[in-house]
Amino acid sequence: MLPRCTLGTGDRRRIKRMDDWLTTEQAAARLGVKRETLYAYVSRGLLHRALDTDGRRSRFDPAEIDQLRRRQRPEGEFATLVTTRIARPADEGVYVRGRDLVAEAALSTFEEAADRIWQAAPGEPWPSVADPDGDHDDIGVRLPKRSPLMDRLRIGVTLASATDPLRDDLSPISVRTAGRRAVCAMVNSLPRRCNPQGGSVADTLWCRLARRQASQRRRAALNRALVLLAEHGLASSTLGARVAASVRADPYSVITAGLGVLGGRLHGAASAPVHRLLAEAARGGDAASALGEAQRNLGFTPGFGHVTLKRRDARCGALMEALASAWPTDERLGTVLEVYNLAADRTEGIATVDFALGAFTYLADMTPESGEAIFAIARTVGWIAHALEEYDEEPLRFRFRARYIGD
Repeated sequence: MLPRCTLGTGDRRRIKRMDDWLTTEQAAARLGVKRETLYAYVSRGLLHRALDTDGRRSRFDPAEIDQLRRRQRPEGEFATLVTTRIARPADEGVYVRGRDLVAEAALSTFEEAADRIWQAAPGEPWPSVADPDGDHDDIGVRLPKRSPLMDRLRIGVTLASATDPLRDDLSPISVRTAGRRAVCAMVNSLPRRCNPQGGSVADTLWCRLARRQASQRRRAALNRALVLLAEHGLASSTLGARVAASVRADPYSVITAGLGVLGGRLHGAASAPVHRLLAEAARGGDAASALGEAQRNLGFTPGFGHVTLKRRDARCGALMEALASAWPTDERLGTVLEVYNLAADRTEGIATVDFALGAFTYLADMTPESGEAIFAIARTVGWIAHALEEYDEEPLRFRFRARYIGD
């Protein structure tokens, strides 16, 4: 994430008097957005903020606000409209194929949810993700121990592509088969840390990210996270995947395109600073100080603020409910709730699924980067669904025009 803005830095017009900077209300009015949207821009790194001399109120550089405003429609901000029958994200839930994904997350396995999102025919098989003799199971052993998880996932997808001679078959059943192979390859690209207690994607993934086995409720919490993150409309990574599908890239290349965008620090990695915040709050025994330090270093509250959702992110509540069920007596859950309540009381933005995912990886004794891996494996389902839809459209339709503004 980008650091908090400070006076006198960068190439922007220097403003010596803090009084010349805009208040939150003034900045929101100038952009024509709500306060919640303004802070969502901050959380995504589109804007910076500085604290007023009293150390409490936020101030915004008017030059940066004006620069963002000039990029808004109709003066050239990138925008496109893609019609879809897959998902409708809303404050009250995520509706996928007309069904509430938040409700399904409590009832369905990740594999079942994926097949419904892909509109798979009954009986289409999933590979055995837990098979130790599979083509991809030794990737985690061969790579250096410190290899980033996202790099491992990309290698897994590449190997799945290289071993699929039918990868260029874009028929729906072949694309779905490729999607299942890619998910299993991604899971098995991660190093094994304990022996899985079941054969599902969630069971196997748990033992690739956690150091010890867990109860069924805790593995169910991971399954719920995977389902909740499987699809959320035309997010940036999904747009990248659809552009790849538009030029008729094979399914593995579509996933690789999505991974490239998801790997940005403003997208799939948003849960990592939440995990670090919770760990620091527990270590120091002072949630308020840990939250304040995170806000000073990052310029926003980790896990709060969403660009499109305004009132609430129903996925956050659903996953937090699973955490409370899986770790009911763990004192660390008290730290999670203390930080959550404190941030909710003092933050304009809504709590997002990124907060709940960071809390999950913290409670599960995973690394902070594990949330990004969970996000990537889950969202592969959405990318494949959008690829299937895009393959039915006219090819090469994402041909954008550039307006040259150089000398």
